[in-house]
Parts: sequence; C-alpha cells; structure tokens
Amino acid sequence: MPSSSDKLNLSGLLNVLDGVIDCPGRIVIMTTNHPEKLDPALIRPGRVNKKLLLSYMPPSQIVLMLEHYFATTLTSGQRSTVAGELAGLKVTPAEVEELCAEHWTVDDVLHALRKWPSTC
Repeated sequence: MPSSSDKLNLSGLLNVLDGVIDCPGRIVIMTTNHPEKLDPALIRPGRVNKKLLLSYMPPSQIVLMLEHYFATTLTSGQRSTVAGELAGLKVTPAEVEELCAEHWTVDDVLHALRKWPSTC
C-alpha cells in the first residue's frame, strides 16, 4: 500500500494512465503551458490521441464565443468593435470565458475587453 510520503514520478504516472485494467470510455485531459518540456513517452500516440492548442483568439472566435455564451447574435456594431478596436487583443479562450461569467451582457464584456492590457 502506498504511503503518504510516496512521490509520483514519470513511470508511476505512465502506469496510472495506461492502467492495469482497461477502462473503456475513459477520457483524460492534460494541460500545460509548456508542451515542449513534456517527456515524449507521456504524449506518444496511443496515450494521447488529440492535442489542442488554445492560444490567443482571433476576432472571429471571440464573436463566436460571445454569441454562444450569451445565446444571441452580435449586432453589426458589436461585431465592428471586435473586428476593429479589439483586433490586436491578446486574449485566451479561458480569459474570455471568465469575462463572460463575470458580466451580464455582451456590451459589458466588450467594455471589459476594451480595458484589457494590450500585452500579456
């Protein structure tokens, strides 16, 4: 039986991921800010089947996310704000989602995005 002082190492993590018992339907999500630092054994095909890069969002994705989150279609003025004023904004999907959760309307989110730091 493992003790509380046992430390997890790469070998232990790989054993947990691969498992002794097959687990059909299991989904494991791993995140990192530094994929280049991961051991190739951890992310080899068969162990990791899908990789997604969630980088800064272009204006078109911000529009789609706002429309989905608020279940609405952005007005031409709102779309113009995103395409114009916010075009060079460096914001991630997680940051936009956080702003959506904190505000009641699309206009409130757009106002918050206008005040977003230009560099992160």
